[in-house]
Amino acid sequence: MEGMIHPDLKTFLMGLHKVLKFLFAFLIFIPISGCQHQLINSKTKEFNVIEFNPKISSSFKSKSKKYLVQVSDMGHPKLIIHNLDYQKKNLFSGSSARPTQIEILGKLNYEVTTLEGRQRGIISVNTQLPSNEPNPQAEISAQNKLINELEFLLLERLVQELHLIGN
Repeated sequence: MEGMIHPDLKTFLMGLHKVLKFLFAFLIFIPISGCQHQLINSKTKEFNVIEFNPKISSSFKSKSKKYLVQVSDMGHPKLIIHNLDYQKKNLFSGSSARPTQIEILGKLNYEVTTLEGRQRGIISVNTQLPSNEPNPQAEISAQNKLINELEFLLLERLVQELHLIGN
């Protein structure tokens, strides 16, 4: 009788084993996913050469210095920003068909060259703001501020995309 385990204790230990198995897996995968999150959320990316199309605004070029770092190491890829374009759309609604929202879409065309080859991509970001027909000057000012924010968003998404594709 001394070598036997009580059935209730045996059931408890089997349940505890299942819980500990899931807890162990959970404790292993959390640090791994945290490392990947840090990699994707890294705010900078290093390049050997960074080139901009002459049509790219100087404000975008200056903002890019916060995200895109140029280093002299030849092992890093080359980045070319081909195009940066903003498109404005008026969104209409209501019976009078007046514009109620303005949507601004920002597109960034880029190319990354590594030792393995070239890769082209397009990053798109959009945002909306309410239309302000009575005060067009305020609306233009708000659009300029949104374009300023879109430039930061495009750069953040570019860095995230480049980390994901592994360049």
